Formats: sequence, C-alpha cells, structure tokens
Amino acid sequence: MLLYKEIRQYLFALIADHPELKKLPSERELQDMFRSTRITVREALIRLEAEGVIYRQNRKGWFISPPRLKWDPVKKVNFYQLAQEQQFTPLTQVVSFETTLASNVVNQAFAVQSPATFHAICRVRSLDERPVMVEEIYCLAAQFDDLASKSLEGSVTTIFERDYGINVTHERSSLVVTAIPDDKADLLNVNSGALCLKIIRQRFNQADKLVDYNIEYWVHSAIEIEVDSQ
Repeated sequence: MLLYKEIRQYLFALIADHPELKKLPSERELQDMFRSTRITVREALIRLEAEGVIYRQNRKGWFISPPRLKWDPVKKVNFYQLAQEQQFTPLTQVVSFETTLASNVVNQAFAVQSPATFHAICRVRSLDERPVMVEEIYCLAAQFDDLASKSLEGSVTTIFERDYGINVTHERSSLVVTAIPDDKADLLNVNSGALCLKIIRQRFNQADKLVDYNIEYWVHSAIEIEVDSQ
C-alpha cells in the first residue's frame, strides 16, 4: 500500500474510533509517526479534505468536519432559522458595504437599460464559530435608500419586508462547484483555490421583479443539498 494511503487509512480510523476528537495531530507529528515527508502527509490530508471528512484552517491546523448544514433550495427559510433548527449557533459578520456600479452580469439580471447604482454587501456566515460561507448581496440603491443604517448582521429579507414593504416571494438558484476566489478564501481561512460550492440566488417579489442578486461561496464540507420534491 502506498504510504499516503496508509496515513489516510490511519486518520480515517482514528476519527471513527474517537468521535470526541476535534483536531488532528499536526503535520509534523504525522511525518515523525510515519517517517514520511511533508508532501506525502499532505497528500493523505488533502484526500480526506476532498471527501469532506476534515477541513483546514490556515495557521491553526486540521480539524474534523462537523455535521453539514442541510439546505433544501425549494423551501423559503433564512440562514438563522435553518441553522438553529439543526442545532447550530449561527453568526453573521458584515465585511463591507458600498454603493457602487455593479458588473455586467448583475446589470443584466436586473434588466437595467444603463449602468445603475447598487448597494453591495459582503458578509461572512459562521456556524459554531467556524466561517463557512461568504456572500455578496446586490440590490438597487434607488429602491433601498438608507440601507447602510440598518442592522445588516441579521436577515436582509426581514429588513426588506419591515422597512421597505418589499416581500421576497420566490427565488431562482444555480449551483456549481468551483475554486474559491483568493479574497473569499482569506475570509474563510482556507487555502486559495480550494473547492467550494458557489450558489447564485436571484430573489423576486410577487410581481416577478428582481429584489436582490446573491452570490454565496460555501466551504464544500459545510453544506449538503437535500431536496424534498413532495
């Protein structure tokens, strides 16, 4: 058996036999244990990471992945409600808020005739203090005056309904596995180029007008798509 496979098998059994384990031995400890090189140890760890069994936080080490957040894109439920229903402690941090011109993709989604001004919000979502998702939210500045003064750590949907009388009634989502952008990787404490689940959510009101355009970058081991077609 190749050595990296032996190391992977050892770690997999270690995790299975010790459900209380939160963190793996350091790469140096594994090198000494198996008289191996860092490259071989890293190969075993990367395989387990790709399987969603473990995850790495920069400068902190390798950790055992907790249960994934289950999300049904058919159901209308916000992040906080979804997390709390599954016994997670959710947290949102607003990274930036700016009023600016958006990309051509966003302009086309809103079907604006000329470049329009948008509010652009960047937030990091965490579960049990682990950053798991970065989201970018775009909405028309003219439609949501004074949005910057609102408490954006909570539900944006609630703000739209309560303060602006705009109800989100349905949405269209697209999902793709891709490499996480460098700036998002830094916010999530993961390696640049790591795989992520990218979700683009276009949310509409009752008149089928686009309310906001969201781009989410999820740590791939933190989310599970579960669809109930009934």
